[in-house]
Amino acid sequence: MRYPTVFAKFILLMFCIAGCGAKHERKFVWDESIAQLTDKSLSKWLRKAPFSNELKQKDEDKILFTNANEVFPFMARFHNGTEEIGSLNDGEENLIYKKEIVLYQDPEWGDLFVSAMLIYDEEEVYLDRHFTKTGNPLFGGIASSMQTYSASLYETGIFGQTPTYKTGIYWAQTADKRYLLGFYQKQQLVFEVAIPCQSSNEAQALAKLQEVNQQLGLQITEWQQAASNQLKQQNTYETFWKDPFIRLYPGRYMLGEVQLKIKDTPLQQSQAPTTGDYHFQYQSSRGVVEIFTTLEDTDELEVAFNKAHEALAVYTYRGNKIFYDEDQENQQVHGSAKAYFKDNRYLHIHYQYPKKDLEARQTIHGILEKVRLSKH
Repeated sequence: MRYPTVFAKFILLMFCIAGCGAKHERKFVWDESIAQLTDKSLSKWLRKAPFSNELKQKDEDKILFTNANEVFPFMARFHNGTEEIGSLNDGEENLIYKKEIVLYQDPEWGDLFVSAMLIYDEEEVYLDRHFTKTGNPLFGGIASSMQTYSASLYETGIFGQTPTYKTGIYWAQTADKRYLLGFYQKQQLVFEVAIPCQSSNEAQALAKLQEVNQQLGLQITEWQQAASNQLKQQNTYETFWKDPFIRLYPGRYMLGEVQLKIKDTPLQQSQAPTTGDYHFQYQSSRGVVEIFTTLEDTDELEVAFNKAHEALAVYTYRGNKIFYDEDQENQQVHGSAKAYFKDNRYLHIHYQYPKKDLEARQTIHGILEKVRLSKH
């Protein structure tokens, strides 16, 4: 399947999308250096990039839809330590303050983009190795929603990280296009630029990336000092996002229908558990830290199940409610967490950790806060 050139459709702006602005807006506090760099306007700042023939995305009385997400499935998509941000999976969290994407149909370089994003919390973000988007029915009809557009990213020899920023230059490969992708995060600012590039013009594309660096005032040392011989595709994946979830209880297609955020913790899985269906444990300096799971039957449907447990403490994640209760015995905290699964079954999580071990408590509750359940 060949990717189309970026094109657009206008429609009259005659309605307001329901729920627009429904999320509670948090107060954004500008970092002084980011405010100075962008003059507090991502839109004006990005348009300093040395490209021409912008594809407009706004008009006075019209709203513009483009197929840019099909052409660039990787465009302005980032993960925090847990998941992709800016997606529906954010749930009640509002992680992004502002995002701006500028599209160009540059006469010299072709279809490309520059993007910038401001996040509320100065947490590290990551690129993923693979991206997929479904087609937009506005451009290809209903059948297009069954089509998928994919891209893969590859590391080069150009990467750097300090306490205040991280950056890298990557290759992005779609079905028929290859892009030199520049990524940069400085505190609350996340920047990205993608330039079409074939093996015959790698040096020119790198020079253009360096020009972007200069025109936008980024002053990224790793870009300034980069040489074309560093652009060789690497067989490493060190800088990409690493999924912290482990998948349990295989269902249809053998995919785990329960996911627990355990991979980024010290917990180790028992290969032959004697307690529970899945068992994880480690020994901290203060004692045993343990968690194990079972699937149990209930006569109640989800609404009634949640009603019966509403007096307990609860975490809500992706629409799922995880109720938990704890008590103490011999300097150990023993806990029980329950979440309705499906088909009159619920997930029961048993756990314990030393009372005075705050790190162990954070580990356990970090798991309980983000339990994923596939209910379909």
